[in-house]
Amino acid sequence: MARELACRKCHMLTHEKACPNDKSNELSSEWSGLIIVLDVARSNVAQTLGITVPGRYALKVS
Repeated sequence: MARELACRKCHMLTHEKACPNDKSNELSSEWSGLIIVLDVARSNVAQTLGITVPGRYALKVS
């Protein structure tokens, strides 16, 4: 299984060649931390991090 890549702009994790959230191709294989957001409207963490789309996100992207 291929390693997940993190978008350098929004930090969303993906196996694709472009970010499904913002269509950016600026992806990095060097990331750490993981947050899974299921409900952005009720998640205080998502609101604090500025996450508007449910999904898997890296906390730090290099």
